[in-house]
Amino acid sequence: MRTQYIDDDGHDGFPAFGFRAGSDVKIAHRQILPDRLPAEFSILVSAKPKSRRGGFLFAVMNPYDTVVELGVRVAPEGINTTILTLYYTGPTEYYSRAIANFTVPKFTGRWIRFAFRVALDNVTLFFNCAETETVPVQRRPIELEFDSASTLYIAQAGPTIGEPYEVSVAGVLTCVGLSFDLGQLIRLSLTTYPYMKFARIC
Repeated sequence: MRTQYIDDDGHDGFPAFGFRAGSDVKIAHRQILPDRLPAEFSILVSAKPKSRRGGFLFAVMNPYDTVVELGVRVAPEGINTTILTLYYTGPTEYYSRAIANFTVPKFTGRWIRFAFRVALDNVTLFFNCAETETVPVQRRPIELEFDSASTLYIAQAGPTIGEPYEVSVAGVLTCVGLSFDLGQLIRLSLTTYPYMKFARIC
């Protein structure tokens, strides 16, 4: 069974990329992301989880694959709810740091759109394009600088932390002057698959 596949039942009729446990989609972060993130940015995701187990939608890992520098994790909580977690860890820290957690309804098996808007001192969640909650945060540094040897993983957090996520996904990470397209990453990493247009997030 393929660990990466094309999901023809994508959001708004567009095909999407699917991932099963065992997929290994990764690329050097510097091929997609800048060396330093701006102080304010947004992460937007369109995803359809295939499993209730949860895992990482994406993770930028340090060179040792031990620290999540930037990432989004989806995890079940109880029967009917899910936790969305944003990771943001400075280069001098030795442990991954979750700066924001949001509780949302369970959405296994259906397409959902959500976004994190990261401001100087808070993070706001948009769920299905509606502003849902804002939490205060303290970020150090304000402009996250990635290690030059960091790796960007999709649907997992690398070989050490793991947590593979069985999901169909399309999404964009937007920053000031930057547009990061998961389609671009997958096009570079999975050369056997053609590039395809993704649906808008909101």
